[in-house]
Amino acid sequence: MKAHKIINIIEILVLGIIIAGLFTFAHVCGSMGGMEAPCHKTKAIALVVAIALIVLAVVQIALNKQKVNTAIAVIQTVGGAVIALLPGVIAPVCSMKSMHCYVYTRPLLIILGILIAGIGIVDIVILLKKK
Repeated sequence: MKAHKIINIIEILVLGIIIAGLFTFAHVCGSMGGMEAPCHKTKAIALVVAIALIVLAVVQIALNKQKVNTAIAVIQTVGGAVIALLPGVIAPVCSMKSMHCYVYTRPLLIILGILIAGIGIVDIVILLKKK
């Protein structure tokens, strides 16, 4: 049970890095002459998914039911995949290689989304191993 809780704490920290990054060094582009840049949608979706995954991780730490924790771990894995696919497929950022969102936001979301999905897979393995 200890490893399971440690995994969820690590996941919360990684999701916190995503949220902090989107508001600091990996911020999206500013206003583009009155129209909204496509990366604003990417940021909004990433923030919603990250907050939802943090809530799920906290619930998973608090609960001790194996089936519920396994279902939440699967949702967290899918959420990590969504975050990784967000800047390239679901809500693409600008395609100009000189834009801030392409250089910083896109790699942040892809790398940490893959990390979240990997953490979710490890959590599933730990939960299924306990059975």
